[in-house]
Amino acid sequence: MRTRVVIQSRLNSSRLPGKAMMTIGGMPLIELVARRATRGGHEVVVATSREEYDQRIADHLTRQGIQVLRGSLDNVLSRFIAATADMEDADRVVRLTGDNPVVDAELVDELIDAVEASAWTYGRIDLARVPEGLGVEVCTVGNLREAAAKATSAYDHEHVTPWIRRNLGELSYAPEGIDFDIVTYRCTIDSLADYVRVSQLVDRYEDSVQVSWRDLVAGIAREVEISGGAIPRISRGGLTLSRLLLGASQLGRDTGAIERRRPDAAEARAILSAAVARGITHVVAGRDDGFSESAVRVAYDPALRQRVGVITTVHALAGIPDDALGYAVEASLERSFAELGRRRADAVLFAIPDDALAGDGAAWQRLQRYQADGDVGQVGVVLTDPADVHRVKDLPGLGHLALPFSLVDRRAEQVADELTALAEAGVVITVHGVFAQGVLTTRTPLAEGAPAEAAALRAAVEGAAAALGRTDPVELCLAYAAAQPWVTSVVAGVENAEELVLAMGYGDGRPLSSWEVERVHQLVPAGGEDFLRWLARA
Repeated sequence: MRTRVVIQSRLNSSRLPGKAMMTIGGMPLIELVARRATRGGHEVVVATSREEYDQRIADHLTRQGIQVLRGSLDNVLSRFIAATADMEDADRVVRLTGDNPVVDAELVDELIDAVEASAWTYGRIDLARVPEGLGVEVCTVGNLREAAAKATSAYDHEHVTPWIRRNLGELSYAPEGIDFDIVTYRCTIDSLADYVRVSQLVDRYEDSVQVSWRDLVAGIAREVEISGGAIPRISRGGLTLSRLLLGASQLGRDTGAIERRRPDAAEARAILSAAVARGITHVVAGRDDGFSESAVRVAYDPALRQRVGVITTVHALAGIPDDALGYAVEASLERSFAELGRRRADAVLFAIPDDALAGDGAAWQRLQRYQADGDVGQVGVVLTDPADVHRVKDLPGLGHLALPFSLVDRRAEQVADELTALAEAGVVITVHGVFAQGVLTTRTPLAEGAPAEAAALRAAVEGAAAALGRTDPVELCLAYAAAQPWVTSVVAGVENAEELVLAMGYGDGRPLSSWEVERVHQLVPAGGEDFLRWLARA
């Protein structure tokens, strides 16, 4: 049985044009990918397009003695068919992409061995369990030919293997022996930042062709640890979340409780990229605010889309007749999917308990149908007042609660036993407002109309941080939230990437001890009703 590695490549990348010919490891990227794949002796063909600009790829590789096949730009499957035309149906073809320089012959052979030991003819590296950039697929040439003959959609012909996965089944394989959390680490080249990071790593090795993929991934992991480490994650109710989540509300508005401007699109993308690079798993948006979902869409680098999930809310249902509640929920979700540019949310929450309970459960049931269809992961409720947990705790299938909590908003402590019981039962409980919209953690001027109490609370938190030996109020606020056993994750809103890096630096830090929590209560008064109402409206 013959094995041929076919590498697809083109120069007209929308996010990093020309990357195939950018130098990495002393040679163009596409040459490095090809040479690393041939290290084990497999046949290699680079399949590029017939477009004029891809002549550069063909000319360079031909001079280097690497075989090139040119074909349709959009029908990539047809390129693979042409690149394997001289092979038998039972022969094996390996699919690689030209922007993944970490993949090597060792990883290819691991996947081939796994497929041979299974009952499948198609197998792939499971990107849910390895870094993006280690994508390898293997199938028979006959599988490819059947897909080309039977697939009817342009999508299937562009992406080569979806028809095979849907109709012939698959082996999803994750390499063994990895002793660090590799899901966080990104090793593809899809943006200039990717190129700089990976090329600097590869350049540390004398032989960029021979260095093992495992050594390169370990190097990427070390870089993440040097920058502060990956944010810890927790699995609850079937959903894995980082302990720190990114709040999207400040990506789309100019002010709130303090005077601040919203980040522009480039800054928003930098915030999201920094979050994903450190392992933040989710962005928290909302339908009712009118801007955070679209801000998330603008911030998305498409290359990051599969690395970060979204949590959002249903539009308020006040005034909707009972017989129209299901339609209102549907309209809200469809609008959210359109604004987000993706048809999936890992959790969708009703904005208030009244909405979750509306129509004798009609609204809740409609949201659960979206969950059953796979468009929504968890269903839940936002609790403006944590005491409302009594009203919603028995909702069928309740998987997620979001509520306000901070050093100065301690209302949740009055229902800590109920929240702890729900958390132990697998309900995700996220808290927001831990920085009180920046009131507690910055010296930015307070917004017009702020109560006098706000400045006093800010000063008290600064003093408490110093008294407890914490670096600054940000660390104290996060450590206070982390001390609560019922808290799954903290939602942090930031104005720029620097603020996010500061917050992430404490995202895996030491929580307050019970003694320290009591000391905080002595040093920092709880916010009064007027302050909390102002904060909720800001």
